[in-house]
Amino acid sequence: MMKKSNIEWCDFTWDPVTGCRNDCSFCESRKRLSHFKGDIRFHLSDERIHIDEERSLYVITTPLAKNGSSVPAPTGFYPTLHPYRLQQVIQKIKPANIWVCHSGDLFGEWIPTEWILQVFEAAKQAPWHNYMFLTMNPNRYEELLETGVLMPTDNFWYGTRLTERGNVFTADGYHTFLCIEPMRLFAERMEIPNVEWILLGGYGKLKRSWIESVMERKGNIPVFMIGSKLFKDVWRAPLIQEYPPLLYRPAEKTLPHCSECKYCYSVRQGKRGLWRACRHYKIVRQDKDSGGRHILGRYAAVSPQWCPKRPETNWRFTKRV
Repeated sequence: MMKKSNIEWCDFTWDPVTGCRNDCSFCESRKRLSHFKGDIRFHLSDERIHIDEERSLYVITTPLAKNGSSVPAPTGFYPTLHPYRLQQVIQKIKPANIWVCHSGDLFGEWIPTEWILQVFEAAKQAPWHNYMFLTMNPNRYEELLETGVLMPTDNFWYGTRLTERGNVFTADGYHTFLCIEPMRLFAERMEIPNVEWILLGGYGKLKRSWIESVMERKGNIPVFMIGSKLFKDVWRAPLIQEYPPLLYRPAEKTLPHCSECKYCYSVRQGKRGLWRACRHYKIVRQDKDSGGRHILGRYAAVSPQWCPKRPETNWRFTKRV
């Protein structure tokens, strides 16, 4: 399954394709995957890795494990398709904002169009999510648009990342956004394109005048300042972190601990710790979306069917949730 992202502007990251041929000094993904690659020469002899030597592309059919331990990045930062990851978004039931291929560039010139179409098709199977694509090669968006395969759906967002002055993809009927990270002098002088969202991030050298210039000229476009120590030190004010309406996700309510609830009770069970049970009717009915949901203790007694006449017959034990 996908893991919740530490990146502020998205809920999850999804990497059906990894790797990139750009050599960016600020790329954290290259550093991370290169650190976990291990001995690539040893991995490439595995039959689960298919190699297209002519185009220097790789396909990993199933996750690799060596000596009982998983190998997070057996091909390092080389362009690689992971088809076993395509179904991960379908398994994630709760709607989320998902950054697609944050450990690579899905729209790089070296990526086959069939890989992109496979990712699009997998995303179409889980339309309750928002998918955010980000590339330093917006010309690939234009090529896919001309061939009629660029998806114009409301939950597909096409982003352009700028590290210097360049083209930004915008098109009628498509949701587009701009990511300026790292910010440099060009941000102070560039014309703000007609996008729906702007991400601002800092790396290395950053000046407050660059940020202020974008904020003065952005108009009504929502801006999200990507938190970092550098950005906070330069901005010297609470960060502005806005979303477009279609990407807005309300904050989840804090779940009360059972020790704070009048419906819960506990019984000491020797070295096993506390046995806890909750008599709240919404917990008993296992209503996952209820406001009465609890964080239970080591063991909990929960019943899917509540009988008020014989409550002692309705409990069943479950592990901690």
